[in-house]
Amino acid sequence: RECPSRAARHASGGRGRFVLRRAMLLSRSPAGPPEAAGTRTPMLRRHQRTSSRRRSRWGVLHLATTLLLLSATSTRAMVHDLVIHNDERALYRIESFCFKEAGYMELEVSDFRAHSLVHAKDKSYRAGFVMRRAASESAAQQELEESLEQKACLLDYYAKDDGGGDHPKKTVFQIELANDKEVQRSRSDTQSYVIQKGEEGLYSLIFARCAPTTGTTSYHLKAKFANPGPRFLSACDAALPTLFAVFFGIYATTACLWIGYLLFARSDILKPHYIHWMMGILVIFKAMAMLAQALRYHYVDRTGSGEGWQFVYYVFASLKGVTLFVVILLIGTGWSLVKPYLSDREKKVVLVVLCLQVVDNVALVVFEETAPGSQQWLTWRDVLHLVDILCCCAILFPIVWSIRHLRRAAAADGKTRDTVEKLTLFRQFYVLVVSYIYFTRIVVFLLAATLPFDLLWLRYVFSEGGTIAFYAVTGYKFRPREDNPYLPLKKDDDVPDDD
Repeated sequence: RECPSRAARHASGGRGRFVLRRAMLLSRSPAGPPEAAGTRTPMLRRHQRTSSRRRSRWGVLHLATTLLLLSATSTRAMVHDLVIHNDERALYRIESFCFKEAGYMELEVSDFRAHSLVHAKDKSYRAGFVMRRAASESAAQQELEESLEQKACLLDYYAKDDGGGDHPKKTVFQIELANDKEVQRSRSDTQSYVIQKGEEGLYSLIFARCAPTTGTTSYHLKAKFANPGPRFLSACDAALPTLFAVFFGIYATTACLWIGYLLFARSDILKPHYIHWMMGILVIFKAMAMLAQALRYHYVDRTGSGEGWQFVYYVFASLKGVTLFVVILLIGTGWSLVKPYLSDREKKVVLVVLCLQVVDNVALVVFEETAPGSQQWLTWRDVLHLVDILCCCAILFPIVWSIRHLRRAAAADGKTRDTVEKLTLFRQFYVLVVSYIYFTRIVVFLLAATLPFDLLWLRYVFSEGGTIAFYAVTGYKFRPREDNPYLPLKKDDDVPDDD
C-alpha cells in the first residue's frame, strides 16, 4: 500500500522499503496478552499519526516540486502566446523588443473576432496589429496617449509613413484583420518581417481597433521575436547576463567579507548580534537572486527558454524581499541593538509587512508569467507596485518611533553623549532609507523611461548600484565595533513609550 508502483518507490527515495521492512518486523513479533497490547496501542497510534503527518508533508513537497518542474519546462521567453477574450480596449501595447539588423519577427493571429456594443446601421469594423518603432519607452507611451486623445487610427500611419531621408519608417508592417462589415466569423493571418539596415531600434507591437469605437475583440496571438544568431534576448537586454554575473560576484564578495568580519568580531567587545547575521543572510539571498537572473537571461538568449532558472529567481527574490524589509524594520525598532524585544505595536507592523510581502511575491510570479498586453498582466503590475509602495511606507514608522523615543530620552537625561549619538544615528538611517526608496522606486523608473533603446540596460546598473550603496552604508553604520553609539542601552536611558 505504501509503494504501489516502481515510480512511487523511486519517488519515495527508499522510504517505502523501510516501511515495508518495519511492517514485516511488526508482523513477526509475537502478540502479547491483551493488557500488553493495550499498553502499546497509544504509542503505535502516536507513531502512526507522526508517520501520517510526515508522509503528508513529503507528499505536498513532492507535488509542489513536480508542478514546478512541469511549469518550468513549458515556459518560453520572447515567444509569446496571448489569448484575449471580449476585450473592450481599443488601443494598447502588447510587447516591446529591441531589434538589430537582420532581426526578425513572426506573428500568427487566429480566432480573431470583433463585436459591436452599439446597434448602429453602419456596422463597419477595422482593427489590426501594428509594429512601430520609438526612440524610448516614454516616447512609445506618449504616442499611444496622443492617439487616444486625438482619436487617430494607427492603421492609417502605415500608408503615410514612407520614411525617406534620415527618418526611416516607424511602422515596418501591420496586420489588418477587419476592414469590412462582416467579421463575426473568425479570421486568421500570419506575417513575418526582417529588420533591414537602418531600421534597428526599439519596436512595440500595438493592437488598434479603429471602428467601432465601442466594441470588443477576441483573438489568439503567437508572436516570436529574435535577433541574428538566433538570439532570443532583446538587443536592449543583451548585456544583462554579464551584468548580473558581475553583480553576483560583488554581492558574493560582500557576503564573504561581512560574515568573515562577524566571525572575527566574536568577542566580548565586538560581539555581533542577531541582526548582524540577518544582514549577512540578506546579502546571500541577494547574491543568489543575481546568479539565478544571470543564468536565466543566459539561457533565454541562447534557447528562448529560462530552463527553470526563472523559478529559482522567484524563490530567492521572494526571500530577499522579505528579509530586506524585516531587516530594515528590526534596525528601525532597535531590536537586538538597543533592546532585546519588540513592542506590541512593532510586532503588528512586522506582521503587516510580512503579509504584504506574501502578496507582493505572488504578484511578482503572476506578473512575470502572464503574457504582456493582457488585462491580468496590467492588474498584477498595479498590484505589485501598490504593495511595494505600502511596504516602503510601513517600514518608516518604526524608525520614526525610535527617533521620537530617543528624543524623549535625550530630554529626560539632559542630552547625554550616548543618547545624542543614538538619535543622530537613527536620523541618518531614516534619511538613508527614504533616499534608497526614492532612488530605486522613482528615479530609476524615470531614467528607464527616458533612456534610448541601446542604453536601457543602464536601469539595472542604477538600481543595483543604489542597492549596493545602501547595503554598504547600512552595514558600516551598524557594524559591530567597540563603543557603539547604540550598544548597550543604559538603564537610565530606557524611557517607556506611552504611545
